Amino acid sequence: MTPVETYEAGLCTAATSWYYRLAQFSHVVFSIAGLIVIITYLIRFRPKHILPENVRVLVDIMILLIVAHSIDMILLHLYHIVQSFRVPSSEPCLIREKVSFCAPFRYTYAFCSMALAVCTYCIYIDRVACAFYKQYTKNQRFILIAQLVQLVVISTSIVLWVYRNEESDTYLLSCLNVPVASVADMTKATVAVFPINFVCFFLSIGFSSSRFDIVRHFSAAVDVESSEFLYRTTGTQAAIMALFSVASLAMRLVYNSLPRPVGLTIATLSYIFSIYSLVVPLVIVQYVQKTSEKRKSRILSHVGLKSVGSEGAHNYFEMIKSQWE
Repeated sequence: MTPVETYEAGLCTAATSWYYRLAQFSHVVFSIAGLIVIITYLIRFRPKHILPENVRVLVDIMILLIVAHSIDMILLHLYHIVQSFRVPSSEPCLIREKVSFCAPFRYTYAFCSMALAVCTYCIYIDRVACAFYKQYTKNQRFILIAQLVQLVVISTSIVLWVYRNEESDTYLLSCLNVPVASVADMTKATVAVFPINFVCFFLSIGFSSSRFDIVRHFSAAVDVESSEFLYRTTGTQAAIMALFSVASLAMRLVYNSLPRPVGLTIATLSYIFSIYSLVVPLVIVQYVQKTSEKRKSRILSHVGLKSVGSEGAHNYFEMIKSQWE
């Protein structure tokens, strides 16, 4: 065995087998539940979800990233669970995979997790531009293209930089594990991305409490409503990202001091992006459902007015206007 293989094998005992399977299965459960919520959103609520054009595109990309991440987690952990039943329970260390085999799984979930943070950052750059750049409407499409390029370049660059020194012939107990040669760089990347979520969250507080006179009537009201949506979404994201960053950094500091079965199981559970993949879509669905019911209630209250002629027309247009205020 190489030193890395010996190190990995030393962390694996028969006692960890069932704990580890349950930890892996939790990722499958959260990921499947997240996909169900996303499908519900796409079928029932997305047509009702009114957002500015650029925000709509970026939110759709967020949903796509969550779908890709969830599918990756399901395939990865189901593979490991099936493999765990193919070896004697007394020798769980036989379940090891080469770093090169894990590369497709690792690059997928690493890119998705980084891209989700950068995508939120791009949304708020767009909102700042919408609020303060007078030529925003004219250059809206160009701003969106620049944001998409930035999203791909930054996320890809971070992932390639983190795993640039990985040793493809070494082994891991799980494809979720970071190769030993990349642990230090992953820690640096985590620390670097960590503040983005809080910057976005504080920006969302400012936007949700202000009404920007960007364009009149309909578009301005859409911007106000989207600000409240972003406040809820990024608040949830900031909380989960903060917990994920703290959990990841803490595990790297105390992992070797924990009993091996406990350490291996908690290390698997500390990757809480599978929870993110469920909670954030739930927040989106609940928000759209709430705003749709509120809008429907306003319409019905106006429909109940007994008025005709010019008074009826006035009531109708006031109703249309009020549902966006």
